[in-house]
Amino acid sequence: MLIISIQILAIGHSGVGARSLGLGHANVTLSDIWASNNNQAALAQVREFGLGFAYENRFGLSELGLKNFNIAIPIKLGTFGLSVQQFGFSDYNENKFGLAYGLNVSKSVSLGVQLDYLLISIADAQTPNKDGLTAEIGILADVSKKLTLGAHIYNLPNSSLSGDVKEKIPMIIRLGLNYEFSKKLFAVVDVEKNIDLDPNLKVGIEYHPIEALFFRGGLNTYDFHFNGGLGIELKNFNLDLGFSHQTYLGYVSQISLQYTLRKK
Repeated sequence: MLIISIQILAIGHSGVGARSLGLGHANVTLSDIWASNNNQAALAQVREFGLGFAYENRFGLSELGLKNFNIAIPIKLGTFGLSVQQFGFSDYNENKFGLAYGLNVSKSVSLGVQLDYLLISIADAQTPNKDGLTAEIGILADVSKKLTLGAHIYNLPNSSLSGDVKEKIPMIIRLGLNYEFSKKLFAVVDVEKNIDLDPNLKVGIEYHPIEALFFRGGLNTYDFHFNGGLGIELKNFNLDLGFSHQTYLGYVSQISLQYTLRKK
């Protein structure tokens, strides 16, 4: 049962997108297609149709692969997001299906919500699958032209997975800020609190030296590790690479590809 409890974190609140990984998963204020996973309020800022795929390899083990597929669908009032995540392999895998909606409620404030269906599938016929429903909520506020604040709660109803022994889905509360030093440089800072664990401080920085190129770096304090990455933007496509290094476990790497139907 302990293994399942730990692995729920793989498909739950953990950041999605190689850009997020490169910034140490300080992603509460990031407005991109991966906002369906990171903070649904930021989805309101995504005003062009887009879809993205991301794959993360953890510590060189294919059995710990994490796959993500996202779609952003803007409408007149807000933006819908659809997301699918899968972690694991054929004998054991975790799945998350999310439907999100983000809306600008004023010129400077946006709100977002998401409904999630979680499913843990185990090949062993003696072990029943586990599933459950939960919800997420987020807010994003532009304090000034340079400063943005955000907050997000994962598993707002404090739900559990089905089964004879209830596996509790972790409740995660995150606060973040984004400060833009210039058009080419910004920093992000998140504080994350799993109600069952110590707080985690996440810090990231992105540098945009030329139009098509982005460099990123970050760190986490809870299980102290460094992050890095880069991004390339070419017309309608964004290719991002990210990695982190943990002293005892090794490297985590992620690649994500995004297509955006950009307005002319």
